[in-house]
Amino acid sequence: MPNKRRKKNRLQPEAAYENSHRVAQDLVERIRELLFDMPAPGVEEHPIYWTRVGSINEVNKRLSSVVAFLDGTEH
Repeated sequence: MPNKRRKKNRLQPEAAYENSHRVAQDLVERIRELLFDMPAPGVEEHPIYWTRVGSINEVNKRLSSVVAFLDGTEH
């Protein structure tokens, strides 16, 4: 006899993908907000120090990895 509960609780791929896609879009929007809030060059109230250079370089490294994964050029 088939397990009806198992079949009932299974999320269909389309619905799972749609949910995950929305989560990804929300994460991208949050990243955009956080990047916008980072100090901009030339703003005297927020001078740029080497630690901030390192931070933005780390952000770029991680974002580049995501782009490489998404476009299929990841090594």
